[in-house]
Amino acid sequence: MRYIYISFIIAFNFSLGLSQKESISINDFYVYKNELGINFTNVLGNVLSLNPNNASSPYGLTYRRHYAKWSLRSALNINLDNLNEDDFENGNFINRKLNTIGGDTRIGVEKHLVLSKKMMFSYGIDALFGIEKEHSEINDFNFGGTSFISDDYTYGFGAGPVIRLEFKLSDRMFLSTESTLYGYYSVRTSSISINGNVSNDPTKNNSKLTLELPQSLFFNISF
Repeated sequence: MRYIYISFIIAFNFSLGLSQKESISINDFYVYKNELGINFTNVLGNVLSLNPNNASSPYGLTYRRHYAKWSLRSALNINLDNLNEDDFENGNFINRKLNTIGGDTRIGVEKHLVLSKKMMFSYGIDALFGIEKEHSEINDFNFGGTSFISDDYTYGFGAGPVIRLEFKLSDRMFLSTESTLYGYYSVRTSSISINGNVSNDPTKNNSKLTLELPQSLFFNISF
């Protein structure tokens, strides 16, 4: 979202104007050592009547632990979806089930560069891990009955550098956004069962390198 760029540029210029000449340490910026963040891009988009669909961060929750010269960073997202429906239209008697469970996580380290009393620049590297399982089932009870079951498993891992810009609202509240360059490799296996006859599809591999610009905004609380 281009509004995130504009907001951080304004905050950066404002913070430089308020900064003092004496040096500011990381401990002065991060008074508390633990930081919990929530992706609130969609909330901000709804409040301001903007379109947040470009927000591409897969992580809804982040945690960081600050040390003397560096920070441990982590993030997590979990997806769980269960669908069970019956179709009785046009004389049909069909039951459909879809169960999806998955998660994405990352862990990394970052170092900091204090720009002013209110602005921090950080750079680091992340390791990524992801897993997803999808189970779909269709039972057609017409004309003797047909059972169709499909199972898909996807595993992935990756790594890449990250840069982060953080604006300090108070000792306990921060706004942040970041840019990443992640390489990611995933493996997908699939199996299909029709009336008990099981067949396995060939394993699918996928690799990609993705540059993500700052499109998600996080609200962070320190404690």
